[in-house]
Amino acid sequence: MKAIRLLLFDGSFIFPECILIFGLILILMMDSTSDQKDISWFYFISSTSLVMSITTLLF
Repeated sequence: MKAIRLLLFDGSFIFPECILIFGLILILMMDSTSDQKDISWFYFISSTSLVMSITTLLF
């Protein structure tokens, strides 16, 4: 029971996934609201969120 509680409430396990989900939501919002599709921003946001997630996993 203690292990389940640690998995659910320790933020370090879910934080990398939250970074990726936030990046995905940001890209979807930008894509749906803008008329001009600036693909370079999408690449920048996706790669930045991926690097931040990997860095969080390593540390």
